[in-house]
Amino acid sequence: MKRVVIKIGTKTLSKENGTLNTEFLHSIVKQIVQLRKKEIQIILVTSGAVGAGKSLISLQDIKSTTVQKQVFAAIGQVKLMTTYSGLFEKYDYHCAQVLATKEDFRDEEHFLNMQNCFEGLLLDNVIPIVNENDAVATTELLFTDNDELAGLIAKQLKADKLIILTSTEGILNDANETVLEVNHSNIEAVADYINPDKSKDGRGGMISKFNVAKDLSEKGISVHIVNGRRKDVLLEIIKGAKVGTQFIP
Repeated sequence: MKRVVIKIGTKTLSKENGTLNTEFLHSIVKQIVQLRKKEIQIILVTSGAVGAGKSLISLQDIKSTTVQKQVFAAIGQVKLMTTYSGLFEKYDYHCAQVLATKEDFRDEEHFLNMQNCFEGLLLDNVIPIVNENDAVATTELLFTDNDELAGLIAKQLKADKLIILTSTEGILNDANETVLEVNHSNIEAVADYINPDKSKDGRGGMISKFNVAKDLSEKGISVHIVNGRRKDVLLEIIKGAKVGTQFIP
């Protein structure tokens, strides 16, 4: 049975005003359900909790930006999971929340407990939905971004693929054309194309995605960086279509 990790970034799942784009999320959920019916196990790594929190409450009395983020994340995570849960229920599927910090990957007991939880959920046909636990994470326990978290989970669960849904058509070369394939022979040249700029609400940007993809491909995991808004993009990738940028394992 194939195992695929899907990562959705903040910008990809949000509208221009920062609120959750439920129409987009519905399309992703619908595709995940179709993949599950093909006996493909899915782990979804999602951003969006802080943005969802910002759309629900104003924190003018809290001066600390760190505390603001923690409160936004704590409130927004409920909204985020309620949205996902409602969408999956339309197809008679259950989803489960898994919140993680770096400590869960540094400590062997935490690591194994998380791994066992994932395996149990996947065996019982539940969709694990993973996010960083921003409500409790301190600076030293923050992931670079959810790209890093998705990469760690892909390795932890020995996934076949990691699909990173972003707001671009993959990695673009100097002629603004999508690099369709990255392998051992061209990876250094592709690295030179990367723009260090980050998205407004994200922490990583394309350089983070490149680093994660490079690491996973060296460990035998295929990585796709694609435009998440492309119609049926997950189904197209599983069919083998040349979509976005693929890092060949």
